Amino acid sequence: MKKTVYLFLLVCLSPLLSFGQLPIDSVTKKVSYTGVEQIAGATMADLYKRAKNCNADGSAVVMDNSTTGIYSYKGSFSVLYSAPQPGLKHSGKVSYAVTIAVKDGRYKYVITDLVHTSEKGNGGGLERSIPECNKYVLTLAGWAEIKKQAETQMNTLVANIKRGMNPSTVPANIGNDW
Repeated sequence: MKKTVYLFLLVCLSPLLSFGQLPIDSVTKKVSYTGVEQIAGATMADLYKRAKNCNADGSAVVMDNSTTGIYSYKGSFSVLYSAPQPGLKHSGKVSYAVTIAVKDGRYKYVITDLVHTSEKGNGGGLERSIPECNKYVLTLAGWAEIKKQAETQMNTLVANIKRGMNPSTVPANIGNDW
C-alpha cells in the first residue's frame, strides 16, 4: 500500500519536479545550449557573415574575429514572475552569452552564462536550485517561472540561429510557384 501511495505521489508531482529543467554542461556546471550544424558548400566567410547577422538586435559584441571565425555577444530578455506576496508580480532580466564559431561547411553555437538580475533580488545563475537572494525574496515558484521563460527564450534563440545560419531553408508549403 505504501508503495502505491509513493508511486501515486511521484506520478502526480513529476510535472512539478521537471518544471524549468535547463541543460547543464557536465564540465562547467552552467546552463548551456550547444550544437554543431553542417551547412554543405558554405564557406567560412559566408558563415561568419551569417553569424554576425544573428545578432540582429545589436546586443553587446564581445568578440568579432573573422580570422578565427569566432563571433560572440551578450544579450538579455525580460522576465515576469510571482512575487512572495500572493497576487503580485516582480520583473527582472536574464542575461546570456552567445558564441558562434565557424569553419568551412559547419558552425558551432554555445549559449551560456544565463543569469537573473532584478531590483527586488538577484537570482543569480539559472543552474542554481535555489535563487542566490534566497527563497524568501524570490520564491521557488517564481524561480521556476524564470527558468521556464528562459527555456522558451533559449529554444527560440537556438531556432533563430539555425534559421539565420542556413537561410536557404524554405518551408515546404511555400514553394516557388508564385
